[in-house]
Amino acid sequence: MTSRATGTYPLSSPKTNAVTSLAGWTALVLAPADAVRMQSATPTVLHEVAGVPMVRLVCDLLQEAGCAHIVVVAGAPRVALANVLDEGIEIVDAQDAEGSANATLRARAATGTDRNVLILRADMPLISTRTLLELAGRHLGESRVLTFLTAYLTDPNGFGRIQRRNGLVQGIVRERDLTSAMRGQPEVSAGLYAADATWLWETLAALEPNASADSLGDLVSHAVAGGGVDAYQVTEATEVAQVGDRVQLAHADRVLRDRIRERLMREGVTLMAPATIYIDARVQVGGDTVILPGTHLLGATRIGSGCRIGPNAIVRDMTIADRCEIGGSTLEGSAIAEGVTVGPYCHVRPGSTIERDVHLGNYAEVKASRIGERTAIGHFSYIGDADVGADVNVGAGSITANYDGERKHRTVIGDGVKLGSDTIMVAPVTLGAGSRTGAGAVVVDDVPPGATVIGVPARTRGADATGEGGHSA
Repeated sequence: MTSRATGTYPLSSPKTNAVTSLAGWTALVLAPADAVRMQSATPTVLHEVAGVPMVRLVCDLLQEAGCAHIVVVAGAPRVALANVLDEGIEIVDAQDAEGSANATLRARAATGTDRNVLILRADMPLISTRTLLELAGRHLGESRVLTFLTAYLTDPNGFGRIQRRNGLVQGIVRERDLTSAMRGQPEVSAGLYAADATWLWETLAALEPNASADSLGDLVSHAVAGGGVDAYQVTEATEVAQVGDRVQLAHADRVLRDRIRERLMREGVTLMAPATIYIDARVQVGGDTVILPGTHLLGATRIGSGCRIGPNAIVRDMTIADRCEIGGSTLEGSAIAEGVTVGPYCHVRPGSTIERDVHLGNYAEVKASRIGERTAIGHFSYIGDADVGADVNVGAGSITANYDGERKHRTVIGDGVKLGSDTIMVAPVTLGAGSRTGAGAVVVDDVPPGATVIGVPARTRGADATGEGGHSA
């Protein structure tokens, strides 16, 4: 079949008006190293927007749109990119490439046999799945060898302008080549392309060397020569905003967080004073959950339904099940089961598991520990490197002394243990099921199930609690 571009190429697909998935496409994500305007040692595409590196945001978006074959064309250091991307995303080194066209050509072998290629930028974090799918549908429906995204901007400075004649695209004119008459032209190239793979690779290989960052724009004039190009205008120009400095980074972060808050509210989440609540892009929240002012939901946090979070809670990389109530506390890298309550000023540190119906009152710290069902840690306590059973009551001021100055040791507390106020458990130590400690006890030896120990060091309470007739706990 002969296309309307120069030469003979198979057209991408039968005519269609829309697509619901990018399955079968290869997406090439251009990730340049430039960080000069950002004034940073970190490449621009690794700076975070709504808590996620920009390059990861774009790749997540492609996966959401159904694209299973994603290739990151790395101008930025490969190792740094690999640290923030999923393992299934291929990285092609293009650090020494001259211009975006030459960098894209480096990915030729990685695309395999996919017939359609989407090219987009990692510094464009506000693009939406809707726009990607509409661009792909436009490309397939019009049976062009190249379809590219345009936008109308009130301030087009920094972008290549679209050159048209009688409404038809003639090419892209770089800003440095603009005539005075074209400088006010508001239609710009967004730098996002959908292309027939066979035509793309043959055309890129034939392009004259061009070190310009927007040298991919040269593809348009080649497609125009045979009439095989189409331009698709994005609905919201904000989507194609590129991030190149800290001011633009802050703007993108603000826009994306606004979108996240609006989406969650439409999905049945109540946000009290939304502008004061910060929610990262990878956070998930169930319906009928209420988020109170000043709360930060960060990282890969997942929150169930019917919860109440805040005010002023900081929740990072947490899994929180249904019907939990979290006050103004800090929770990190842990899992909380259904029906847990956490009061103010608590700290759940990474590696902890809080089981059903546990109660943490205030000023309780839990670190790398399992807290069993219905256990209560009411006040001013530290539980670190411990396995705590069900139905345990931790008296105020009780702690596990888990560090001997060189190594951390574990404490095991059985089901139904009652810890008196200010109990100190010097790890490694085990308190058997149903045992008890007196107020101020310092437990240095294992406590048998059902026993009661008191004193410093703690000894079993008996007829002679002073030591004669009793035995060391």
